[in-house]
Amino acid sequence: MIKVGHRSSTKYWGGYEAVKVAKLSNPVECYSDEVGEVLFNPTLVKLLWDKAPSWDKHEYWLPYWITIGGKEKYGQFAPMIGENALLELLVDAIKQDFFSIEFLSKLSTTIEEHIKDE
Repeated sequence: MIKVGHRSSTKYWGGYEAVKVAKLSNPVECYSDEVGEVLFNPTLVKLLWDKAPSWDKHEYWLPYWITIGGKEKYGQFAPMIGENALLELLVDAIKQDFFSIEFLSKLSTTIEEHIKDE
């Protein structure tokens, strides 16, 4: 599992550090006909790049881990996250000040407008 302070690098974008990590209170319990019970543990990580790869900085990363048969391993493909798990990650991230006030304000306005339209 990734932790704050984790440093690594990517093939094309260079080095980064995990400065904040939002995680679930408990992994999501899943079932697969192939392997049985599986624990899915997505995270939302705020990165600080040594050299930002774009003007938008690509700051957020969604790595995940799965536990199959008691063995935890890093997920290698894009995760599919349920609504409840995604909400829990976002709530944790907002409480940790992952996002700018401008981002949160736009998100809040979009949500309020959408709810009014329903």
